[in-house]
Amino acid sequence: MDFRLTEEQEFFRKTIAETVDRLIVPKAEEIDEKDEFPWDLWREFAKLGYMGLRYPEEYGGMGADKVTCMIFYEEITRGSVGFAQSVIMNMLMGTHFIYRFGTDEMKQRCLIPAIRGEKIGTICFTEDQSGSDLAATRTTAVRDGDHWVINGTKQWITNGPICDFATVVATTDPSKGLKGLNFFLVEKGTPGFSHGQVIKKMGCRGTITGELIFDNVRIPAENLLGEEVGKGVQYLGEILDEIRVMTGAMALGIAR
Repeated sequence: MDFRLTEEQEFFRKTIAETVDRLIVPKAEEIDEKDEFPWDLWREFAKLGYMGLRYPEEYGGMGADKVTCMIFYEEITRGSVGFAQSVIMNMLMGTHFIYRFGTDEMKQRCLIPAIRGEKIGTICFTEDQSGSDLAATRTTAVRDGDHWVINGTKQWITNGPICDFATVVATTDPSKGLKGLNFFLVEKGTPGFSHGQVIKKMGCRGTITGELIFDNVRIPAENLLGEEVGKGVQYLGEILDEIRVMTGAMALGIAR
């Protein structure tokens, strides 16, 4: 197997490295010191098309292969891990399940605006008693006619305090553990959905992290992301390998 980059991948590495050096590196120290979200950089990277790197052109993306995406993750993290976390959350975990399972209307409302940099997305796993242990998830989703009603609090959510929409991990049957988990789309402005405490961090500053609160949040039944109830963990498996390699790419960027 040939592990060398293709000419196209080498060209992309050179291009994104130059972009990072020009746009991010001069502001990295300021981002860390102020711990404020760099909206100017966000808009610039969206304008350049990077927010849609992994998505098809029909949604405004670039349709890049996985290796090209890893090059991007490494280089942007080299510039600023704080900014990188927000960007990668939006372009990967925060929008993937909408792309895979969302209706055309959801993609128009959330995915495409996120690719354009007009909206910011996130995914909500972590709670006060569950993080890696998803079986301990206590946020619930109960079917009520043509709606789902969500209750719970999520913590340590990247982009949480500034998000426009969230993919929420909730259980529809706590007795089933992992097999009771599902993904739901909740959008800003939905009654009962609010942004809680902003968490101050020692590292990864510039990424805005905090709580999201769901208090009897009613969403349409079609906001269940996936074809069947209880398949959330199975769907998560589709993206776990990419997340693992992405973590390695980011670690390499930090080391550099």
